[in-house]
Amino acid sequence: MKIFFLLLLCFSFLFSKETIRWMIWDLPPNFILTGKQKGLGYQEIRLKMLQERLSDYNHETIVMNLNRAKQTYKQKDDSQVIHCTNDFISHPGLDIDDYLSIAIFPFRAFYLVTTKDKAHLFGKEGETLSLTQIIRNENLRLVVSKNRPYLGAGKVLKQYLKENPNAKHIKSLSTLNIGKSMFHSIFKDRADYTFEYINKITYYGNELGVLKDTVIYPMKENLDIYYGYASCVKTQKGKEVITKLNDIFRILKYSPKWINAFAKWLPTQKLKDDYLNYYKDVFLPSGDIYDDNPRSR
Repeated sequence: MKIFFLLLLCFSFLFSKETIRWMIWDLPPNFILTGKQKGLGYQEIRLKMLQERLSDYNHETIVMNLNRAKQTYKQKDDSQVIHCTNDFISHPGLDIDDYLSIAIFPFRAFYLVTTKDKAHLFGKEGETLSLTQIIRNENLRLVVSKNRPYLGAGKVLKQYLKENPNAKHIKSLSTLNIGKSMFHSIFKDRADYTFEYINKITYYGNELGVLKDTVIYPMKENLDIYYGYASCVKTQKGKEVITKLNDIFRILKYSPKWINAFAKWLPTQKLKDDYLNYYKDVFLPSGDIYDDNPRSR
């Protein structure tokens, strides 16, 4: 009888806890949902670390795309579950009403990607290139995604296409696995270069077996530092989760496991060393860094 009551008490406690439903994306290497690297995404590793420290909640995960996440947040319904994600960046230009945490890691965004046998067409390895100049060279074929903003490089691209709407050396793709398709285009000589997030270069390079033959360049137009954040639905319960997450982040961001989960996806040792130096010498001493979007505070 005592065992029965203990079990009943455990079940009552389990189901009395609030549930966080974590929104994740089919977006490697943030989350890797299939293939030989399944479960090794850097945000998957970090999410497990967060869930272990939020033991006063039940946890679920659901795979979504950004549009569905936006609609979920707009409903502001936390009656059944509290929707959150540990994988957002600043989004002042998007109609998303949420609470954002303090910054949880820094990163640089898109780099120019080409192959070793074409690198001489762009400059010395490690050189910082000017996309404004390169994009004018009609002999260099560029492949891009129709749906990615590309940040500073995207502004250059958009302005060039506005002035040259019939440019034949620029091809836009729209496929399910756009990053892999663009990488494939370069190594199949269908294009000479593309843009890609620095951490995704390692993932796609490994998937296609071409990482050692890949050359990357920083672009003058994309040298800004960006930050990753956690996000929760904009309700009182969501705000409470963000407050708890901030306390956790203030500790975890010093953890080698937390830091290296992302750093291991950087494609060269120099980039890893540069990243770790910036992280330890600049990011950590900066203390709490908040997003400048007033809607998310």
